[in-house]
Amino acid sequence: MFKAGDVLRCYYLWARQVGDGEESGRKERPVCLLVKTPTEPVKLFLFPITSRSPDPSIVHIAVSEIECRRGGLRFPSWLILDEYNLLRLDEAYDLASTTPIGTFSPAFVRKVATLIKQAAAQRRLRVVIRK
Repeated sequence: MFKAGDVLRCYYLWARQVGDGEESGRKERPVCLLVKTPTEPVKLFLFPITSRSPDPSIVHIAVSEIECRRGGLRFPSWLILDEYNLLRLDEAYDLASTTPIGTFSPAFVRKVATLIKQAAAQRRLRVVIRK
């Protein structure tokens, strides 16, 4: 069904919003699926994509023009890599659609995975578990 690098639309819940007591995302936005667990229930690790240049303190990567085309995104876009939403596929109510709007290349996904591993090693990775 889904694979790493798929770009989906989701009501993403930012970690800062959880800190303010919010329980659901305010608006639909593109997210990138980076990990899909093989276990049941399937869990999705969704990283947010923004069209606003992020603060330099945030771990992110600029999405190139070609990758934006592949992902069905506007250029310029950035993939935020220091936080993600974790949700169960059988409870994926926050997905706007189960049809990807695009898919990033395997080479770009490998580069992103390396940056996420670095952020995790530096303890800069935050998870928002969706229920």
